[in-house]
Amino acid sequence: MDVSAGKSLSVREATEADLNTLVHLKPSPAVHRDRIRDARQPGFRYLVLELDQTIIGFVCLVFVRPRYWSDGDSVEHLPTVIDLLIDPRLRSRGYGSFFLQEVEKLAAESGSETLYLWVDAVSNPRAYGLYLRLGYQPLQEQPYRFHWEFVNSEGHRHSGDSWRVDMVKPLRLVTESS
Repeated sequence: MDVSAGKSLSVREATEADLNTLVHLKPSPAVHRDRIRDARQPGFRYLVLELDQTIIGFVCLVFVRPRYWSDGDSVEHLPTVIDLLIDPRLRSRGYGSFFLQEVEKLAAESGSETLYLWVDAVSNPRAYGLYLRLGYQPLQEQPYRFHWEFVNSEGHRHSGDSWRVDMVKPLRLVTESS
């Protein structure tokens, strides 16, 4: 599907002015504020996808994990895509594919040779299928249990467990097909 037919799609950095729209997509104001703050540092980008100048999605492109993350000291599987989200009303229209391909280009332009992401393949098989179709390869045969936690800037502790599959894509394919 040609997602751009008659529509204007663009990717840009998230800003404080986007906070209300971001919270509408995912109700976590402090998380969004923290990501916007983290994106002021080298190695972290918080991006939004706009359709006709309306935000319809967001994603983190992480080259260096923030120290306050439970895996903040890890340099494994970088750069990585975290929390790719498209407005649920607009899914299955090609916007997620477009967004991820734009993120791949940004990572390749930064000199990265691979891009990683993870997916909870148990609770989100559609995303897992999308990533496979876009050329990502799983690094494990079966999902593994992953515990995550962090304390946001308001002092609230967030934690959880998910069934992860780590995935990787060589970015030379991105630059060769561009």
